[in-house]
Amino acid sequence: MITITKASGEKVPYDPSKIRRSLMRVGTDEKMIEEILGEVARLLTDGMKTHEIYQIAFRLLRKKSRTVAAKYHLKRAIMQLGISGYPFEKFVAELLRHQGFQAQTNQIVHGYCIDHEVDVVARQGSRQIYIECKYHNRPGINCDVKIPLYFKGRFLDIEQANKKDQAVKLEGWLITNTRFTNDALKYGRCAGLHLISWDYPANESLKERIEISGLYPITCITNLTKTEISQLMNNNVVLCKTIHDNPSLLDPLKIPKPRRDSIIRLCHSLYGHFQS
Repeated sequence: MITITKASGEKVPYDPSKIRRSLMRVGTDEKMIEEILGEVARLLTDGMKTHEIYQIAFRLLRKKSRTVAAKYHLKRAIMQLGISGYPFEKFVAELLRHQGFQAQTNQIVHGYCIDHEVDVVARQGSRQIYIECKYHNRPGINCDVKIPLYFKGRFLDIEQANKKDQAVKLEGWLITNTRFTNDALKYGRCAGLHLISWDYPANESLKERIEISGLYPITCITNLTKTEISQLMNNNVVLCKTIHDNPSLLDPLKIPKPRRDSIIRLCHSLYGHFQS
C-alpha cells in the first residue's frame, strides 16, 4: 500500500477518492478529474507529500481553467494573506459584513478587570460578537486546547463588565484558517464558544462560508505578484469582489493590459454570478 505524507508529517494511505471529492467540489469536469488522477498515479511514489500531489493537480487545472484553479487554491491562498494575522482579521470582518453584521477590526474592549485587544467585534441587532482569529501561514499547524482556554478567560472578563446590559447578547467566537484539535473542540463546545475552522462546523465552516458568499481573497489570483498583492492589501483590498466592483483599484499597479484584463475576468468569474 502506497502512503503519502501530510503537512503534519503523518503518513496515511493514498486515497484517490479524496482528490476526486476536492476536485468535484470546485467544479472540475469528469474528464479533467480523470486526467489529474491519472497523472498523480503516474508520478506517485511512496511517502510523497500532499503538497506535491496538490501541485500536480493545480498545474493541470490552471492550464484548463484559471477560475477552477483559483477555487482549488483557496486553502493555500488564505495562508498567503501574509505573515501577520491582520489581513486574515480583515478578511473575517468582510465575511461578517456580507452576512449583515457591522464589523470592526483591532478593537480595544473594556473588561471587568483589564482592557482587551479583540481581533474583530461584530454587531447585528442585539448580538454583540467578540472574535479571536488564529491565523497560520503554513499547513500542518492546528489550534490546541490552550487557545480556547485562553480566549474563554478573556471573554468571561468582557462578559463580567457587560452583565448589567440585558439588551445585548454577547457571543465569543474563535476562528482559525486551519483546524482545532479534538480537545480544543471538546472544550470550546463545552465552554459555550462558537468555533469555526477550515472545515468545521458542517455547513458553516470557513471554507463553506467563502464558497457560498463568493468572497475569495485576492491571493487566489495566481497571476498577481507578491509585490502587487502587498500593495493591494496596503490599500485595504483583500477580496476579489473589491476588484470586481472597482477595477480601477488596479491602476496604480501599472499592470500590462493583457494580464490586467485576465485578472479582472477572473474576479468577475469568481464573484460576478453571486450578485443578485
